[in-house]
Amino acid sequence: MATISDVAKQAGVSTVTVSRVINNAGNVSPATREKVKKAIETMGYVPSGVAQSLRSKRTRSLALIVPDIQNQFWTTIARGVEDAAQSRGYSVSLCNTDENAAKQLHYLDVVISQRVDGVAIAPFDSAAQNLSKLRKRNIPTVVIDRHIEGWDVDTVTGDSISGARALVKHLIDLGYTRIAMLSGPTNTSTAADRVIGYRIALTEAGIPYDNSIVKFGEFRSISGERLTHQLLGEDNKPTAIFAANNAIAMGVIDALDARGLRIPLDMALVCFDDLPNTSRLFPFLTVVVQPAYDIGANAAQLLLSRLDTTIPLPPRHVVLPTRIIVRHSCGSSLADENRQVISLPLRSEAAEEVYLVKALTPAELRTASVMLSGSGSSLPWRLPSLSNHDKPDAGRLYDVFEGNSPDRIPHFELEISAHTLFEYVLERKVERTSGNGILHPGFMPCPEDHVEFASRLGIDAVPCQFYWYPNSIYGSTAVGKSQYLDGSIKTWSDLEHLEPPLPLADQLNTLERYFRAAEGTGVGVFAAFGSFFQSALRAVGSSDALYLIYDDRLLLLRLVDLLLEHQERVMQAVNDRFGSDLSFILIRDELAHQSGPLIDPELLRDLYVPRMERFLLPAKAHDKRLMIHTPGKIDTLLPMLQGLGFDGIHPLAPEANDIGALQEEWGKQIVFAGNFPTSLLLYGENAGIEARVKEICGQLQSAGSGIFSTAGAINDGIPAEAFVTMTQAVHKYGQAKILDAHSLPQETT
Repeated sequence: MATISDVAKQAGVSTVTVSRVINNAGNVSPATREKVKKAIETMGYVPSGVAQSLRSKRTRSLALIVPDIQNQFWTTIARGVEDAAQSRGYSVSLCNTDENAAKQLHYLDVVISQRVDGVAIAPFDSAAQNLSKLRKRNIPTVVIDRHIEGWDVDTVTGDSISGARALVKHLIDLGYTRIAMLSGPTNTSTAADRVIGYRIALTEAGIPYDNSIVKFGEFRSISGERLTHQLLGEDNKPTAIFAANNAIAMGVIDALDARGLRIPLDMALVCFDDLPNTSRLFPFLTVVVQPAYDIGANAAQLLLSRLDTTIPLPPRHVVLPTRIIVRHSCGSSLADENRQVISLPLRSEAAEEVYLVKALTPAELRTASVMLSGSGSSLPWRLPSLSNHDKPDAGRLYDVFEGNSPDRIPHFELEISAHTLFEYVLERKVERTSGNGILHPGFMPCPEDHVEFASRLGIDAVPCQFYWYPNSIYGSTAVGKSQYLDGSIKTWSDLEHLEPPLPLADQLNTLERYFRAAEGTGVGVFAAFGSFFQSALRAVGSSDALYLIYDDRLLLLRLVDLLLEHQERVMQAVNDRFGSDLSFILIRDELAHQSGPLIDPELLRDLYVPRMERFLLPAKAHDKRLMIHTPGKIDTLLPMLQGLGFDGIHPLAPEANDIGALQEEWGKQIVFAGNFPTSLLLYGENAGIEARVKEICGQLQSAGSGIFSTAGAINDGIPAEAFVTMTQAVHKYGQAKILDAHSLPQETT
């Protein structure tokens, strides 16, 4: 049987390197990692799980404990946890408690005896004492879908209060005033939060709260059926029912059917969580949906991040937004004479509308707290505070996008791959790690170093990169640097070998590290996404792709759509989790060259616009400012880009554009950035660099808006002193009011 030493000898590396590859550790180049993987496969080497566990004191296993695995909501959460865990070499044990205290206690004993590394749990109630076995043993724990009283532990939840409020408000807007509420167990925070959202909507509309039409039971179908019969057997019946989850809603439907009542003609019905695989209902039921897969992925990410660090992390509370899907069960078709009236059973396909549910603001929650005071309902154990990332430096970017004048011109850099520059600024050795292969082949700083670098230089924001360049072929230059050469997607059959992206949990973890590092520094964080169009061009090969547009457009469009499907998924997950903290969203693309658009503008609009609208939708739902990075001559593209909703353009490359003319024509509508020539940093003297910065700052101040940035990437060829000179000059000449030297009082002798 092959040993780890045999694999190391076969691959020509050390056993430590083989161990790093097996454990998905960093500090291994893509080429070396691939060589080790091939040696493992060739020799049939299987690492000993027992030996690894004894050495690392870990079992590389997680436990997921949920109430009802038959419910699609929990099944989808489980998939999110499993995908994230599996990508890091962890297995997941799944336990089903049926909301039963005894079963939960039994499974806690089981997972503790199995020495799992971490536990994600949706507990049957909100009492910390029932999770004391995990707490006393310091087992990393994430609580899903619930709040815990008495233990400040990592949590991941959907926004139950805002979602419930939105659903009830929707019913009220349709004319319903007698709305019943069927919720879950009184000892679960989820059930209580949804009743609170229900009560907030009623109070805002001036509708009195009636305790007789609010029922608590279990999150099960039989409970929904029982509560509905009880509700309809009493006087003063409701005209609409809000079910706190999809299982309760199924029971409501059964009870109404037994009484010969139609939905929505006789009774409107809305609920929390969708029924995606129930064809007899879809698309009929009006619901608020939670991002179940993302809840699972985020829970796994929080667990894995604790396992990856020796630094104590403060408890983190992730609240993901919900979305309301308006269909027919709410009676919306009855309120619109132009829509077909549909009732159960469903006879034809029905249209649906989807809206992001905005979280209640701190002011709204405090107002609601006053309204509910003395009513027996109280808001969750914590109120959201104002963003801790809206600091003076990051605020400069906000000011510019809002058309206000900041205290000085803001400054950011999109791509700094200069290892020597980081060591020069941080005054210490910086670990040289390579990018993640298909994402970024060159040097990438860790989030902590990146933020410290920006903090020392006064750079106002740093990017967290979400680039995905699958099937891109890289090679080394004469000086050992990696550069893009070609793509490997040439035929339809090549699509079957599309390289996978990084796991979503890993990407979310990187962004979380950026925010942890940036807290209290004044440095903002923006998300930089690679575009489906640029990724497709690279996957095919930049030159071949331009021919493919005309020779086999269907192949290129299929590739584009495959890439878009993943990238819009990541865009939504990032905005749902971190949207309120991001300074802005940047899309990196390649739409033009030095003389104009890459392809015919009409063809570009047909191919690009509808897909980019899809891609940007999650960011727009969260009201994020949008910037696009596309080099080349961009004047003819600006109407299209502005129509898509982009607020800013980067870079405004001076070699290809008449900067003055563009700022004069578009400066009131679009923020321009990236007008400093990188070539001047490479070849210029410090005096010339400072003079050019002064000139550009003067132009931006005259235009009334703009952001300072270089037009190209900062790599190791650029002298560190030149870059520092440039940043210091931005601080010197970018201030809101600069006194000319000749206007200063002259010193007398």
